[in-house]
Amino acid sequence: MSTLSPSLLALLADPETHEPLSLASDEELAALKALVREGRATRRSGQPVSPELEGALLSQGRRVAYVIEGGIPNLLVDERLELSQAL
Repeated sequence: MSTLSPSLLALLADPETHEPLSLASDEELAALKALVREGRATRRSGQPVSPELEGALLSQGRRVAYVIEGGIPNLLVDERLELSQAL
């Protein structure tokens, strides 16, 4: 699981809905990786997703994930992961 400082996490919000985001737990990250491997988590842009995710920020409904890459949250809407089921 990736770590972010609590002060940074408190500032982050979904750029589309403006809802708060939360850091995926180890269990949620494992479930997200499984969804990626099964093809049930896709980028809005259609670009491929590597199942070797470092971490993710999740929407309140747990159906959208923003990937953390190199310790940096990727908050680009077109690159977010849209999940076929809530985590």
